[in-house]
Amino acid sequence: MGMKHYKNAQKMNVASLNIDGVNAFLEDVGSSNDANAPISFGFFRMEAGNPLEYTYSYDECKIIVEGEMTIEEVGGETVNVSQGDVLFFSKGTKTVFSSKSSGLGFYCGQRKQGEL
Repeated sequence: MGMKHYKNAQKMNVASLNIDGVNAFLEDVGSSNDANAPISFGFFRMEAGNPLEYTYSYDECKIIVEGEMTIEEVGGETVNVSQGDVLFFSKGTKTVFSSKSSGLGFYCGQRKQGEL
């Protein structure tokens, strides 16, 4: 089967990243079976609180599907994003995620499922 359907995926429970003081949540929904060039996709939620610092070890794109976030590229641009905004992060990009309330993004990254 070449197509998989993930009904109501946006409503799934997104697991905490379990970083003390940081209200960040991430859950892979699925992944490809390509061992040489895996692609994983899922949801990332950032809630008000301390920011999340993260360095990408893979390429990723993200679309904001609800709420808002502020995303800073360390040493570069800071953007306030909301529903419908799309971002691309190159491997090696150092970022800081925060939110004044809460934001949910759908991501697709070139990594194996469960690897951050």
